[in-house]
Amino acid sequence: MELLHLKYFLTVARTEHMTNAANELRISQPSLSKIIHNLENELDVKLFDRKGKSIILNDAGKYFYEKVDEAMTILDNSLCEIKGVESIEKNRKIKFLSLTASSIVTDILIEFKSAHPNIPLELTQSLSNTNTDFSKYDLCLYSTNITDINPNSICLLEEEILLGVSTKHPLSQKNSIYLSEAKNENFIALGQGALKNSIYDFCKSAGFKPNITFESTNNALVRDLIAFGQGIGFIPKISWKLNNYKGIKFLHIKKPICKRSIYLYSKYGNDTPQNIQLFKDFIINHFENIHQ
Repeated sequence: MELLHLKYFLTVARTEHMTNAANELRISQPSLSKIIHNLENELDVKLFDRKGKSIILNDAGKYFYEKVDEAMTILDNSLCEIKGVESIEKNRKIKFLSLTASSIVTDILIEFKSAHPNIPLELTQSLSNTNTDFSKYDLCLYSTNITDINPNSICLLEEEILLGVSTKHPLSQKNSIYLSEAKNENFIALGQGALKNSIYDFCKSAGFKPNITFESTNNALVRDLIAFGQGIGFIPKISWKLNNYKGIKFLHIKKPICKRSIYLYSKYGNDTPQNIQLFKDFIINHFENIHQ
């Protein structure tokens, strides 16, 4: 029993005139007569009484008409509601917290908004993971060098942390270094956040406490201070786009192992709203392309 044929039946039942119904439905009268005949055969019930060229709903037809009309109304209302829900989900604002990889996040936002200009997106940026309530956001990008990660997180990137020195610094003659060799150097660091915490962890593993002489919340300023010879600093190999760092020599740290991981947290499980899932997939694909 096809849905379209039931709609044809409703029209015939309402007009009680096969030719008028066929004209309204824009199909041939013989085709419509055959559809109604087949419907009656499928139900094994006569729905109309035929009197000459006229057709009249009988009691069975009237009962069937009421039930089909009621079912069609429910179906139509459901379709409207579904479209309304879909529209709400498409226009739902995405709350995105970024705690790391600001240069990559900038690229992601530009590309995503270019591809999906009508999806509202609210970005919050911070440099600190401390006391941050991830549950207030739909998606969170954060980094850590420890194994204790936030639940509902996936690892997007594992990257080596290099030691950046001015090309005029004596250490620039090296390609790799034991971190303990830099214990007497001045360090430049981001003012707060996971990367600064990692500096203390790495140096502690190397047996010393770093002398941090400059702090900044701006990646570019950290880069420029290192290039100007004001100190040395830890720089992520991938997410900080090293091709933009002129005047700096990057040294591989042989010991301790210096690396960090970037994670994407989502507060949703399998029932992620459509637009948030779209942005989540977009972020994942962007980081996958970085590896290539």
